Amino acid sequence: MIFTVVQMHCHTMSLWVDIHRSSMKLNTAVNIFLPVGACLVMLVSLIAGKHEHEEQPFVGEQMAEELSSLKPEEIKAKLEILIKVIDVDKDGFTDASELQAHIKRMQKRYIDNDINNSWNNFDKPMTEDGKLSFKDYTESLYGQPSSQDELSDEYKELLDRDKHRWNKADLDEDGKLSKEEYGCFLHPESCPLMADVIVEETMKDIDKNGDGFVDLDEYITDMYRAEDYPEQKEEPEWVKSERQMFKEHRDKDKDGKMDREELKEWLMPTNFDHAEAESRHLIHIADDDSDGKLSVKEILDHYETFVGSQVTDYGEQLQKHDPAEL
Repeated sequence: MIFTVVQMHCHTMSLWVDIHRSSMKLNTAVNIFLPVGACLVMLVSLIAGKHEHEEQPFVGEQMAEELSSLKPEEIKAKLEILIKVIDVDKDGFTDASELQAHIKRMQKRYIDNDINNSWNNFDKPMTEDGKLSFKDYTESLYGQPSSQDELSDEYKELLDRDKHRWNKADLDEDGKLSKEEYGCFLHPESCPLMADVIVEETMKDIDKNGDGFVDLDEYITDMYRAEDYPEQKEEPEWVKSERQMFKEHRDKDKDGKMDREELKEWLMPTNFDHAEAESRHLIHIADDDSDGKLSVKEILDHYETFVGSQVTDYGEQLQKHDPAEL
């Protein structure tokens, strides 16, 4: 099976990869949930070993190309317009709560737009009653094989996974999904009722020996495989750090492996707010005078950091020509 990565959106909890499954002649992009480890590995490889550089922006290939056509002063001018939107109390500063609220809006907007775009891509007769059947979904996404014999093992596995997730999202158990239910199917990380699905899918992906647990080797292999980096004589520091993290924090009962509950806590930490964490991180980077808030100058001085963050939807908002859309 050939996977061609065309766009990535990386968040603390999950990575959603829009891919074209060219070996199955698919005509549309699909979303696959990947665990944090895969997110980290892809980021590391994409920024060519610069994962320790905090201000390395990651906006995606297309967006980076679009922004590269703008001069720094043009980017800053667009960013300054956005700053005025984020600064709700109009005191001339952006604090953590304002950043957090804006990041949450960006997260919701991304998910809502993705759901709307995906839903609208289906032929109208398929959703005219406000529902989508699994048959219409699979035929629209994968095409219709002429016989069961043509289904590869990979294809069958994808169908089985989709069907399992579909059934979990089908709250009224009528076999079809409303647009709201389809949103949970497409973005399970946004629906608490889908938490078990995320854990099950991640366990299946990482648990290579099939014992129902994730041991240290499986945890690390999901993030890093030494054979993929023959030029490296020893593990990078971030991998060593992850080994220590597994032993000290992931494996809570110290039995050498993560069970389902420990895996769930890794993927969806209790009392963890990603938007709050990112807002504090951004202030830590850009708060040059250490007053706990950001002036316009501080944000513009660190514009590369903000272009690569969810504050600007990874640069997307800076492409808008109408300030009202920011």
